[in-house]
Amino acid sequence: MVMDLHYALDREAILRALASFHGVTTADGNIAGTSLVCSALIGSNDFITGKTILLQSGNSRFEDKAATAFNPLTGEIIVDAFSSQVLGGTSFYVLNTAAVDTAPILAALAAIQSQTDKLAGEAPVTGSTVANWNAAESDVISIGAAGVRYKRSLLLSIHNLVGNVITVRLYMQVNGVERRVYEQAFDATADPPGLWVVNGTVGIHEALRVTLQSNNAADNGQAVDYDYMLEAM
Repeated sequence: MVMDLHYALDREAILRALASFHGVTTADGNIAGTSLVCSALIGSNDFITGKTILLQSGNSRFEDKAATAFNPLTGEIIVDAFSSQVLGGTSFYVLNTAAVDTAPILAALAAIQSQTDKLAGEAPVTGSTVANWNAAESDVISIGAAGVRYKRSLLLSIHNLVGNVITVRLYMQVNGVERRVYEQAFDATADPPGLWVVNGTVGIHEALRVTLQSNNAADNGQAVDYDYMLEAM
């Protein structure tokens, strides 16, 4: 069995790397939305003026404004007006960048997150197919779609079968024509009942058709279970 471990980048971790401070407001700012208050900043030096304040919660969530002044005696930050009052309990970042620069940063973060979110993969799909496996090669499942790129894993279960030659075949288009791309025979009486047909990182960009055939007539009408997961590329 081959396992691929993916470590998705965390948007919050990236923001923390870009920030000089992350805190939560401890009192309401003014009604005009031009101030926020954080007692944790009381007594600190002014590393804030000229930086960007990015709100992570509240009515103005994800808005960013330039910090124009800072009062170390009260922990109050004066900013260009947010769209609403910054209430106590609002999560915010002081980013190490001027406000004019935040749009491309946030756009890049969104693009990174959209890609790394894919690493979690789509929801696993499970089910079973009943067919006359000895009468003819029959479809178990078709995975993916034309023109859509995926990585995928695939497992089959032959625990209901008794044939000693269980042939699994995979088909996919090659230059516009469906071709057989994989074939392997298993013994339902001796091999493990679970078959990890695809156990590594394999990319597909067309529908992958999976078939099965048995050499024993007793397998006609039996259910073949499947379990697969796709990861968009």
